[in-house]
Amino acid sequence: MIATPTVQDPFSPKQLEFIINSTSRWNLAHGAVRTGKTVCTFFRFLQSVDECPDSQCYLVGHSSDTIYDNVVKLIFETPEFAIFRPFCSWSPGNRVLTLRDKKIKALGAKDEGAIGSFQGKTMSRVYCDEITLYPPSIIEMIDSRLSKTYSMGFAAMNPTYPDHIVKKWIDKATEGDPNYYEMHFSLDDNPYIDDNYKKIIRDGSSGLFYKRNYLGLWCLAEGAIFDFFDPKLHVLKKPPAAAEYFIAAIDYGVSNAFACLIIGVSTGMRNQTGKRVWVEAEYYWDCKVRGRQKLNSELADDVQEFIEPYGVRMVYIDPSALSFKLELQRRSIRVVEADNDVFNGISTMTSEMSKGNLYILDTCKNLIKEIGNYVWDNKKSKQGDDAPVKKGDHAVDALRYAIQTHKVAVYQPYKHNPTEYQANRFGARSSIF
Repeated sequence: MIATPTVQDPFSPKQLEFIINSTSRWNLAHGAVRTGKTVCTFFRFLQSVDECPDSQCYLVGHSSDTIYDNVVKLIFETPEFAIFRPFCSWSPGNRVLTLRDKKIKALGAKDEGAIGSFQGKTMSRVYCDEITLYPPSIIEMIDSRLSKTYSMGFAAMNPTYPDHIVKKWIDKATEGDPNYYEMHFSLDDNPYIDDNYKKIIRDGSSGLFYKRNYLGLWCLAEGAIFDFFDPKLHVLKKPPAAAEYFIAAIDYGVSNAFACLIIGVSTGMRNQTGKRVWVEAEYYWDCKVRGRQKLNSELADDVQEFIEPYGVRMVYIDPSALSFKLELQRRSIRVVEADNDVFNGISTMTSEMSKGNLYILDTCKNLIKEIGNYVWDNKKSKQGDDAPVKKGDHAVDALRYAIQTHKVAVYQPYKHNPTEYQANRFGARSSIF
């Protein structure tokens, strides 16, 4: 019988079940966010490394840097790994985790170019963090490297599209193939998450992100991206609060439309009304509608005049718009290259808007129209690429740059101390503007 988790025994029943039963060639934990998948899979991996007859053991992450942040530091910061801590050390220079006499090398699997790191290796044990982010060719390469009779792989993941190669392994496990073991995790499987956090995840997600992050389902990205968008709720006639400061964002275009947005920010710290972010104004130049293209210098003149009354702290811009970035910098405008990760940016926008933190003033006609027309590209979704249709998306792209990049720029990770950890593990991390 699996014991109820306590402070002394910090694993949930579902985590303990995975640790006990994950003895197959591939052992896969998948499902909703913040459910403890990484903790139990990595704990089990370390157990298996300690028992492994050789040292051909590897850690794989989206990059060799993220593997420390997401996985290795659990050993040194969390109570579940206290049993391993005295026997472990981490060498950041060569990215090697030592467990007793075993040297566990960390490898990155960000793109196709990383495949050379895996060729020629024999893997007795491998841990794959965020495996659904790897290119299929690297996943297949890792699978082929588990060539010994006692080789074992462990992986934790959030779900993605249903035809993904790892989803096929999960299906084999459910069909009884002994080479595969899988366990689905939902938020309710984590007894350390309180109902308020579950509500935050549930209410802060919609459509694709609700299905994947809250329900933990493998599903296609299809239909309207902001399917919950309601002009009666999200479009205002006046700002929802007094702005503490303003930022701006630009989606650069010459033959296509050029969009610049002014975004007001209220952290709620001054007036205790809670965080509010809103698009205050838009500048939109569509040469196809206006009948002529503008030079960089003309667009820069327009932007400078547009943002000057607001005293913006910074302007976020598409990293590919280097010439226009220099044009603005020559005018002493502070410009920051934006985080242009489309999927993460859309996820952040969806979360902020669903939670009632993000609004648009009714004067921003182009942005409102684009948000309503922003849809997933069904053809790309079926090929495993979650991306929007690239049409009429200039203002909404500018907003995505600002919301995602400004969040990352000012975000401060939650810092726990040992006495607070148990009460707060897997707790919410609110984005702060």
